[in-house]
Amino acid sequence: MNSFGKTTVLLICCCCLGCGNGEKEIDDPDRPDRPDGDEYEDIEVVDGKVRFYLSESENGIRRPMGVGERVWNESKVTVNGKPYAIATDENDRRYIDVAASNAGTYNATLTTTESGSWYDTSVYTDVKLPYSQFWTTTAQALQSYPMYGSYTKENGNKLIFDDAFAVLDVALTGSAEIASVKVASPDEEIVAGFANYLPSRGGFSMTEGVDFAVLNCTDDGRCVALDKGTPKHFHIMLAPGDYPTGLEITVGDAEHRAMKHTLASLQLAAGEVYTVDLAYTPDADLVFYEGFDNFVWGGDIMGGQEASGYAPTAETVTTDSGTDRDGYADAFERVAYNNPGSAFIQSNTWDEVNGKTVGTSHQMSDSYVASRNIADYTFMFRCQEYQGYLACGTGNTGRGIFQTAALQAIEGIGSVRVAFDFCYQYGSTDVLLFQVLNGGMIASATVDGHSVTLTDENSGYSGATGKYIVEKNYVTLPSSESAVKEWHRVEVVVENATDGTMLYWAGNDTSSGVHGFYLDNIEVRSLGEAERGENILRVLYWNIQNGMWSDQANDYDNFTAWVKKYDPDVCVWCESATIYKDNTNAGAPASDKFLPDGWPALAARYGHSYTAVGGWRDNYPQTITSKYPIETLLKITDTEQAGKPVSHGAAIQQVTVKGHKINVVTLHTWPQAYAFGVTGSANQAASAANNEGDKYRAFEIGYICDKTVNDPAYAAQEDWLMMGDFNARSRVDNWFYNYPENDTRLLVHDHIRNNTDLVDIIAERNPGRFISSTYGNARIDFMYASPSMYGRVANALIVIDKWTTATKSPYVSNFYDPSDHRPILVDFELK
Repeated sequence: MNSFGKTTVLLICCCCLGCGNGEKEIDDPDRPDRPDGDEYEDIEVVDGKVRFYLSESENGIRRPMGVGERVWNESKVTVNGKPYAIATDENDRRYIDVAASNAGTYNATLTTTESGSWYDTSVYTDVKLPYSQFWTTTAQALQSYPMYGSYTKENGNKLIFDDAFAVLDVALTGSAEIASVKVASPDEEIVAGFANYLPSRGGFSMTEGVDFAVLNCTDDGRCVALDKGTPKHFHIMLAPGDYPTGLEITVGDAEHRAMKHTLASLQLAAGEVYTVDLAYTPDADLVFYEGFDNFVWGGDIMGGQEASGYAPTAETVTTDSGTDRDGYADAFERVAYNNPGSAFIQSNTWDEVNGKTVGTSHQMSDSYVASRNIADYTFMFRCQEYQGYLACGTGNTGRGIFQTAALQAIEGIGSVRVAFDFCYQYGSTDVLLFQVLNGGMIASATVDGHSVTLTDENSGYSGATGKYIVEKNYVTLPSSESAVKEWHRVEVVVENATDGTMLYWAGNDTSSGVHGFYLDNIEVRSLGEAERGENILRVLYWNIQNGMWSDQANDYDNFTAWVKKYDPDVCVWCESATIYKDNTNAGAPASDKFLPDGWPALAARYGHSYTAVGGWRDNYPQTITSKYPIETLLKITDTEQAGKPVSHGAAIQQVTVKGHKINVVTLHTWPQAYAFGVTGSANQAASAANNEGDKYRAFEIGYICDKTVNDPAYAAQEDWLMMGDFNARSRVDNWFYNYPENDTRLLVHDHIRNNTDLVDIIAERNPGRFISSTYGNARIDFMYASPSMYGRVANALIVIDKWTTATKSPYVSNFYDPSDHRPILVDFELK
């Protein structure tokens, strides 16, 4: 139990204060024996009364916290259990005339009419020391917080009132916006909760509570901005006392990063401020942190039935009760260990939350979402607050989902380590599914430090999502709901993560059952960007949808910034011509069509000096740009068969990189289900029913291969790349599609696999993984390499980052921003 008094010696005496009908002191075992009478010669008894002059401590802790000046005419002073009227003398000094104490003891309290909310039956008992504190409102509320004073020989006939709690002042500099400051005892000592005031110690002695206190800095959704030069002071009320193993400070910011700092052994004195100066500098490798520090309401189900929990009211919270609670409400009502602090944060109806964020679709109040700094999260579906952590899917028999926002602090393309604590709900019938959305691939996993073998059953990659299933044989399951539970630490290494990568937790089974789990301390750390040595040739391919129509009205600023971010050496752009007017699907006049003629100027903006357009025969040409010289060896538009052209053209562009000649075949095959040249809706339907679109694409690819990689004229050319929008599926992905063996949708890539030595780079580098190249589940964009070039591949991925994550255009319903396709990026080691 923590208690630590001020250094002032209190010359007071033991008495059972039954006189008067004010508050009574608690039994104070540390009260000293009565001193000799001559110790009190500094006060004078006149007509049975002693005059005491009143003041607050000049060195008190309230002023730094921003508490305003005391309004004395609204205050009440009680001495030895009896209230006294405050008067003012001719020198404007406030005083009270107090009945003389036979024991020579004068213990006083200073309160207001609002002070009763801070304690139980007496200002000395069950005084509330909030563990949930707020940047603005807690300081404002301290106007009514009780203060204490006692007669001392040093002060004579003055009663100097002071606070019974201590304050830790975290003085921060930096450039972030702070969302929370948490202070915790590593030895689980009580730092906040309920306390008795002991006059002999001049401070609180804690009776019950929790081992942490949190200063919520969201201030109605506006986090506290730091200054690089001038410290911003964050004051946290704590129990006074000795902390031999120190205190742990966690500072979290609005962008879900955090800094931890441990104070060594220290003493916190009642009525005094302990200041620690810190520069807010999260670890350089820390990408994301969520410790749910602003989640303070409810029971501690992890701690079991004996754990302390508090909430704004004592009501039993269900999945849809208490939704109108103010997120900034004080939490002083004791609640059971298994009573959550919130209802479901989002609606229990999937259609009401799908495609939205917590900020735009939530069941809890707006102030709740703002106060918890969770508005940017994608899903908190069937999620509830417990004391310092998240419960997901524990409120009913449906599974819950927690999904973060994109991890925008990731720079470029790299690997990260994701770590989190979790525990299964008692009686779980499901297993935990952890997913990495938008491109990241799980390379390894450990549970509580033990390496897990990744198999087809517990891991995989499909579309744009990697997964890992935490099997129960690696963890300890709760023995009962009321038992103390054990956290388990999961760590996974994720490769090719970007600033568009998101994290996702849910039950693996979608059927009815017990899916719930508890989640805490999510931490993502960078393991470094993908290495790019001096001999790396970076090739980027992308179907940019109608000449990068999405960024056309913005003068391609986002597009060029994105290209510069990855700094490719060679780019191939599919659909590289301007077609439509800005933000419409109305055709633009020829004079407004910037591309493809404008490619030299556009490419120069991202550092490419060379450009060439492929076999341009319609609105959808391919364009190549490069840091290195380009020579066009061949353009393909028509074929030898009349009426059967290569619909969007093709080409061989030879790029010379430091004397190394690489032939790049660019193409974009026919996109429709019916054959080229078929007109009329009835004829087109009949053609599609006969799979003639697939057959036409097969005709095109056969012609292109014959005229490029298989043409004897180029037999001496060893290094080839072929890339484009093939509008066709590959048999190597058919474990995902499950098409019939003779399905015509597989003809195009069957021809390449059966008639050339080209290697499908993405498939070969990612066996057993299906990686979609479009916003849906379709891999129709490919980059092939000759064996000589494939042997030089250092890294290869389909890029899904913050900017290239496809979203529906607000202007044209069937267009996407920035494209309906995803880029392919491949690094080649050219020694």
